[in-house]
Amino acid sequence: MEEKNNIQIAIEAFGHRHPEIKLEKSTISCQNIRVLENKLHITIPTAVKDYFQAYTFSVPFVAGRLLGDFSYTYCEETGGWRKMEVEEEISTRIIQLPLMFPDSDLREFERVNEIFIGTGFLYLGLYDEEKYVLLDLQTEQVYQADMARVRPTSKEEARADILKWALPFFDRFDDLVRCFFAGELYDEEEMTFDVE
Repeated sequence: MEEKNNIQIAIEAFGHRHPEIKLEKSTISCQNIRVLENKLHITIPTAVKDYFQAYTFSVPFVAGRLLGDFSYTYCEETGGWRKMEVEEEISTRIIQLPLMFPDSDLREFERVNEIFIGTGFLYLGLYDEEKYVLLDLQTEQVYQADMARVRPTSKEEARADILKWALPFFDRFDDLVRCFFAGELYDEEEMTFDVE
């Protein structure tokens, strides 16, 4: 019997909370990931590999609940953003990661990451539809960077922009998964999980 890792467990918990979303076992192999690593000239962290090999989803993004200095929240009922009420403290945020559709493979992920080759960062997805989610390949810390501030013209310019404008988001990829898949409430400013 296959031993489940934390990523699989969190995604399965997400599937149990949202039975309307279909999870399918990923068909990505270790060999597929090695080929990708060779093309991008990087070593992908274990947690991200675990994510690639866990499941694909039938939705384009997932929502997490975050504390922070937010003025808007994503409304799942309307599928759009709305101004937060004064008494609201928790904002719903959305993230789009690779492999969020059945039969996904790593080609699109590879294509998007071509602009980040040589920067020391790995593109993971989009946060709130306008920010890159980037993983520092040395520290494995996850950052968010406004897409409008990162020039994809050369690796030197992209790296300089990331270093200047990126904000710490999660200490590691596992924490991102805890927030957006396991449903744990996350304080974006303190970078800690909150007990409700």
